[in-house]
Amino acid sequence: MWFALLLSCVRPPPTAAPPLGCTLLTVNDTYRIEEVLPGVGGMARLRALRASIEAEGQEVLLLHGGDLLFPSLQSRLSKGAHMVEVLNGLDGDPEAMDPRMLVVFGNHEFDDARWKHAPALRQRLDDSQFLWLGSNIRFGSSPEHGGLSSPQLRDTATVDCGGLKLGLFGLTLSSKHPEYVDAFDEPVEVARRRTQDLRAAGVDRVIALTHQTLEQDTVMVATLGAQGPDLVIGGHEHDWKQVEVEGRMVLKADADLRTAWRVDLVRGSAGVELRPRLLRLDAQAPPDPALAARVAALLAAHAAEFCGDQGADCLDREVGRSRVDLVAEELTIRRYETNLGNWVADLARAADPGADIAFLNSGGLRLNRDIAAGPITRREIEETFAFASPLVRIELDGATLQQVLDRSVHDWTGNGHWLQISGLAFVHDPATGTASRLTLLSTGERIQPEQRLVAVVPSFLVDPSIGDQDGYTMLSGGTALGVDLKDLVLAALADAGEGIAPAKEGRICTAGAEGPCLAAP
Repeated sequence: MWFALLLSCVRPPPTAAPPLGCTLLTVNDTYRIEEVLPGVGGMARLRALRASIEAEGQEVLLLHGGDLLFPSLQSRLSKGAHMVEVLNGLDGDPEAMDPRMLVVFGNHEFDDARWKHAPALRQRLDDSQFLWLGSNIRFGSSPEHGGLSSPQLRDTATVDCGGLKLGLFGLTLSSKHPEYVDAFDEPVEVARRRTQDLRAAGVDRVIALTHQTLEQDTVMVATLGAQGPDLVIGGHEHDWKQVEVEGRMVLKADADLRTAWRVDLVRGSAGVELRPRLLRLDAQAPPDPALAARVAALLAAHAAEFCGDQGADCLDREVGRSRVDLVAEELTIRRYETNLGNWVADLARAADPGADIAFLNSGGLRLNRDIAAGPITRREIEETFAFASPLVRIELDGATLQQVLDRSVHDWTGNGHWLQISGLAFVHDPATGTASRLTLLSTGERIQPEQRLVAVVPSFLVDPSIGDQDGYTMLSGGTALGVDLKDLVLAALADAGEGIAPAKEGRICTAGAEGPCLAAP
């Protein structure tokens, strides 16, 4: 089925049909300019897909649902400039403004959150040959650093595409609140006002380009009904979504360009019809050669700068070995116990000899692909740990741990707040959204609400100055251990001799699933 769908996009018939109207091509959460796996993803493949649809005679509007500048191995040095340069080439002309490409800010666009970082973000906007939408973001201004004004920054936009006039606005969630943003306005009311304004301007359809949770998107659509947008193109979740709420659709693609949505907007006697199709960006769609060459050049330049006098191949050198495949692909590591998650969480717990347990937010493990048995490269470790992860010792009771695990399993859709754990076990029931039978593995006994525990966690989970703590606001304080998780991993790999061989043990038992379960009855 997927093969047939893809062929319809990359190999149009010799005689193209008359244009149906406008075709939306939508992606979100792209942290790589290159392929995520051999033959999967990559900006050059997205460029080729867009060109193939245009070759059918269709006019294409390319939309990006946010999270593109950060975090990535390259963005540590480029501050997102490499991504903007490649995005500028998605229309085939890196020097010309692309009137049919729009993006919305994701929360990770604000990873560099201090006023001193505002000029770099403003430069990314100015360098963009496409528009940015920030309808609910009120940027501030500083006498020293200026503001975020840019010709490419818009509150709303109207685009003529295939004989249709489309109105767009953008919404971003407030989980990252940088110093240079005065406020994130309430998104539902912003959506109501912007939809009203755009309809008054005579558009055929209103599209909300969002970077919010799926719950926020669906609540917005349900609350506003006919007063809200006709279609929501979103980001933030990293696995594809297609949800219909009161006749209005919310669409999100997989992260790192594993998929893209193609939505044909067709004008008919009953109005404008939406025809969505999820397309895989895989080996059936060859990448665009020109953009692929530019991507390769940017990666080579980054490697040379990153490695310095270590040699330009330092990222591809072996730093250790694994005797088993390590599971790190996001749809698994953000929803289940995995062997890699177990191993890293165990290293964290071992950093404090007095620790009973450890837990790590899976959003801190960002490789988004499995590692095959054999050599492990420095690049794989650097890409896994996109953020510094200093470890902290905290104390909590069993009742608070229950709140922590309730948060971990909340909205079980592959979000980064899912925890990888060490020293404990529990049962997760996706049908009821519950975590039960909390067990301390050192004793094999149920954890009681009043029981005191020592835990090792990343500082992000206890320090609100870093971000939103992934919602773990029940945690705070702690004592710094003076060690970063990535350094522990590199040291452990170097000491592992023939290699590591972690296993999935049954620490997190999914109700109804087969396999071992370490949670006490």
